[in-house]
Amino acid sequence: MMVTCSEPLTNTPPGSPCGCVWPLQVKLHISIAIYKFFHLVFKLAEEIAASLLLSRNQVRIVGANAANHQLEKTTVLLNLVPQGVKFDDTTTFLIYKKFWHKEILSDASLFGTRNSGTKKI
Repeated sequence: MMVTCSEPLTNTPPGSPCGCVWPLQVKLHISIAIYKFFHLVFKLAEEIAASLLLSRNQVRIVGANAANHQLEKTTVLLNLVPQGVKFDDTTTFLIYKKFWHKEILSDASLFGTRNSGTKKI
């Protein structure tokens, strides 16, 4: 069965029952040029999932752009997808804290310094 979700909803992760869920949307600023970023997409998703104790299929990179007037930096758009309909408030807060305190991305040699903003819809 094919399920189509309208923004801001997204499809459930693989292995979950089909449906639409409320993702956490994150904008992450990393200190590498966009042309270097594209071959690291999978590695970035793996690192974020490991840092947040999520499965790899719960981290979706949905976009990337060169940062405004800073070609050596990239802005990455992520959807963090819950296993259920939405993340509970405690999980949302813990994820927010990890991004706020920059406790994601252990490999600074690949991704450089980073800043992020998390938005719960």
